Amino acid sequence: MKIVLVGPAYPLRGGIAQYLAVLYRKLQAAGHEVKFVSFIKQFPAWLFPGKSQTETSAEVINVQPTARFAPLGPRSWWRTYREIAKFNPQLVVFKFWMPFFAPGYWAVSRWVRKRTGARVVYILDNVISHERRAGDKLLTRLAFSQVDFFVAQSRAVERDLYTWFPETDRTRVAFAAHPTYDCYPPFAGTQTEARKVLGLPQDGKLLLFFGFVRHYKGLDLLLRALPQIRKQHPDARVVVAGEFYEPRKEFDALIRELQMEDAVFIHDDYCPNEKVGVYFAACDCVVLPYRSATQSGIIQVAYALNAPVITTDVGGLGEVVFEGVTGLVVPPESTDALATAVDTFFARGGRAAFEAGIRQEAHRFSWEGLVAAITGFGER
Repeated sequence: MKIVLVGPAYPLRGGIAQYLAVLYRKLQAAGHEVKFVSFIKQFPAWLFPGKSQTETSAEVINVQPTARFAPLGPRSWWRTYREIAKFNPQLVVFKFWMPFFAPGYWAVSRWVRKRTGARVVYILDNVISHERRAGDKLLTRLAFSQVDFFVAQSRAVERDLYTWFPETDRTRVAFAAHPTYDCYPPFAGTQTEARKVLGLPQDGKLLLFFGFVRHYKGLDLLLRALPQIRKQHPDARVVVAGEFYEPRKEFDALIRELQMEDAVFIHDDYCPNEKVGVYFAACDCVVLPYRSATQSGIIQVAYALNAPVITTDVGGLGEVVFEGVTGLVVPPESTDALATAVDTFFARGGRAAFEAGIRQEAHRFSWEGLVAAITGFGER
């Protein structure tokens, strides 16, 4: 089958780009001919909250993309369509995660469907944005009006799709759980050696908060739970590995207010691919204290690197963490619940007690399932 992927790709950075790069390889490995038509940029500089949109990792998956799409450039939308049409694909697959891209996606999808006969598939990260804005539903409806098929990556996203757009034909929707990120090499050494590489304490208990810091991800809740955690586990510390998309000074002030300066280690930068495995090896547990979510690639990174997870039960997060087997699930926005879960985690034996369960259950989140869901649409 001839398939085009549309979305960000190297040299652009981020989880979406990494996801699509792995999908590109998996589709090729399954015998399909794949072309990647990528973004010129994801956001105008004045809208981007981070330091850079460009990948700085030494180890990357280069899918040899053809960069054509700019979210605010109508001419680029036409060039994107033309690039797709030259390939004469059967399927054109878009990653959808923000209504911001809806006008461009709508235009490209419409031209593809009217002029080429190819079928358009959207892989849905979100239907409802984490940080909702006026006009989101209207923009999303516009984009979805030109879609033949959807892949929902969590049951929560599937429910959101039917809630917001109850007229959606359910035969046009497939479910495929977010796969594990098997692209990050595991750290070859011990936990102590990983901590030494990162300049972290080589003793004690380390809880990892990984990824971009945004309000909905609830880092402040984990920090507020830390004093209570340390009453039971005085050697517990939090490691924050990710770039701040919120004012860092607010978190620094909170840490001072809580008198936790010696118990929080902040690595305020985008984590390069080659260091991801080091962070997950160094820590005992990954904590996702999210206020809202659909699914999270962080959990699937953790599973690929055999790290247990403590997560709040929001969106689809509770669907993929098996209580007491791969991690623990707690109610959202409760510092007491987070502290109790950390205590339970270590009382049950810590990381070592969960690793066998992760190895047993991680196969549920396969790329083969996603590839089958996507390519199945081309056979209808």
